[in-house]
Amino acid sequence: MHFFSRCKGKNYYFCSPMKDENRTFVYKMSFPFVFILLVFLGGCTLVSKMVRGNDDWTDCDDTKVHELPAVDYCDGVFMTQWDSIKFDLPDPSKYCINHTLADSIIDYAMRFMRVPYVPAGHGPDKFDCSGFTHFVFSRFGYNLSYYAPDQLLSGYVIHRPEDLKRGDLVFYGGRKNKRQIGHVAIVVNNDPENHSFTFIHATVHQGVTVSTSTEAYYVQRYITACRVLPDI
Repeated sequence: MHFFSRCKGKNYYFCSPMKDENRTFVYKMSFPFVFILLVFLGGCTLVSKMVRGNDDWTDCDDTKVHELPAVDYCDGVFMTQWDSIKFDLPDPSKYCINHTLADSIIDYAMRFMRVPYVPAGHGPDKFDCSGFTHFVFSRFGYNLSYYAPDQLLSGYVIHRPEDLKRGDLVFYGGRKNKRQIGHVAIVVNNDPENHSFTFIHATVHQGVTVSTSTEAYYVQRYITACRVLPDI
């Protein structure tokens, strides 16, 4: 009370009761703050450069990969950076070590597990089935249609399920019409001996998830498959 009574009507920062030792204390405390601020700004610049990276990369088989633009980390600390921050996604080209192109695509697709299903969702924070396959393949230079039946035209038909490989697209009948293509997924693994395969896809109730071909719902809806990737 004594301090404020003597400083009434004056600027408290330069008030006469503030003694030299008090000012010295404030000055000393300001240096760590300034130092931390400078370190933070320098770190932001570095992180921003790391997040942005290059706009284009070359995948394992020399396929040109277009990297989506990143949000500057410092200018948007609280903004959503789906590709590089929320999902902690490495650039697709980083998958190349000991990976085939199909392996890279599957690994990349797995990063979106549990992302919610939204009709006409094209990602990366929401997907429908064909929007998911379009988004994943587009990261590796393949421009699939947004419409599931048209994606069948992006490759050649695989007639027998036992011939499926990782990265192939499988097509299923819709919820209302089992005989008409209404769903698409990406093959994860195939087990011909047990007549089954697993696939990753965007589903209405679970979002992006991995399912098995032997599940009753999919057994009765399987229609066909196609191979978009090079048949190595």
